[in-house]
Amino acid sequence: MTKRKRFDKTDWISLGLAQLAREGGSGLTVEALCRQADRTRGSFYHHFADHSAFIEAIMAAWKQRNTIDVAEETLKADQGSRAQQLSALANNLDLDLERAVRQFAQANVIAHQTLREVDELRTEFVAGLYRQDGLSADKAREIAMIEYAAYVGSQIVWPEMAASERMKLDRQFASLVRLLKDSNA
Repeated sequence: MTKRKRFDKTDWISLGLAQLAREGGSGLTVEALCRQADRTRGSFYHHFADHSAFIEAIMAAWKQRNTIDVAEETLKADQGSRAQQLSALANNLDLDLERAVRQFAQANVIAHQTLREVDELRTEFVAGLYRQDGLSADKAREIAMIEYAAYVGSQIVWPEMAASERMKLDRQFASLVRLLKDSNA
């Protein structure tokens, strides 16, 4: 008989994110998670005080991986290529998970709060890149809001669009911003 690998907290979080992407919020019940993991409820509750603590953990992990880590990786690039780096990283995220988080946030207060925080962090990060590129704070914020709305909206309108096509749209958007910046110079 082969001994099963210990299923730790990070395994539960990874499973939760995968379940959310595949099945939406209905995949996040303790029963569904335990069935998918082939583990007992006791194993789940060994790591999480309750279901809300689990939701907090998966949302924190999503925020870290899909926002904070992306921003940190983007800032490693030289200033002139940060927009392209951000585009490549953001457009290669698991967009099924991104859409699932947005859907889940409609019904779950923890997910809703985390999503609001992430939307603000992402928008402010993009605005910061525009400020570094010489735009005024107000103009940078406005353009960042438009760009982020387009990023999120394109995931909903064109969910099957390839990352390369999304990046091509990002380059077109950047061209429009340059025209705006040059016309205001």
